[in-house]
Amino acid sequence: MSTTSKNPNGTFIWREIMTPDVAASKRFYGEVFGWKFDEMPMDGFTYTMIMNGEKGVGGMASLDSMPGAPPHWIGTVCVADVDTSAKLAGDLGGTVMMPPGDIPGYGRFAVILDPQGAPLTLMCPTGESNGREGPPGLGEFCWEHINTTDAAGTKAFFGKLLGWEAGTMPAGMEVFTLNGNEVASVSDAPPGAPTHWLTYVVVDELASARGRVTNNGGKVILEEQPVPGIGTFSVVTDNVGATLCLFKGQG
Repeated sequence: MSTTSKNPNGTFIWREIMTPDVAASKRFYGEVFGWKFDEMPMDGFTYTMIMNGEKGVGGMASLDSMPGAPPHWIGTVCVADVDTSAKLAGDLGGTVMMPPGDIPGYGRFAVILDPQGAPLTLMCPTGESNGREGPPGLGEFCWEHINTTDAAGTKAFFGKLLGWEAGTMPAGMEVFTLNGNEVASVSDAPPGAPTHWLTYVVVDELASARGRVTNNGGKVILEEQPVPGIGTFSVVTDNVGATLCLFKGQG
């Protein structure tokens, strides 16, 4: 939605799917978005890198390390000091789900839950983060949205943790901004739903993308929702039950 030149602290730099079946997720996303995958041996496990053409845009990891957690996409936000930010998250009423640790050659990270229970990864990359210049292309992640059971609490938490400021776009959508740039949007969670993040991926056409979703074992939750002046999105679940949004820009 917004154009980002580089990823400063407080902005999203990565997305991962935590899946019970990496092979099934690779089949699904390969068909739906045309993604390819590189297997990267790590310390004691194999990490699957999501490739959009020649560019790494995200990752896949097994839910084995998170017993009881449902399949889900999780975003990663760049911070200057992971240890300090993780401690602050706990002090503000969140939970440190995975304490700070190092990924050799990539950076230091921690996984937190906000006070309403939605997970988020904090990371200080080694060297310069992988920024994007210009608008996102097909198959790239383009936006994040949080549906929350406590909008005031969510705004206060991320304001203090990441410096996000709550505002409203001309279309009326509530957003978080950082240094005048939009970072994510926020709204009340549907009745009975927990607080959760949604990540958006750019597609060619919504109808054909939804068809690829259902043809490969996924489901359509919301057919189409316009965002005036910006574009239209659909909400779907994949073949293992993780939810995400398909986005088609206006014009």
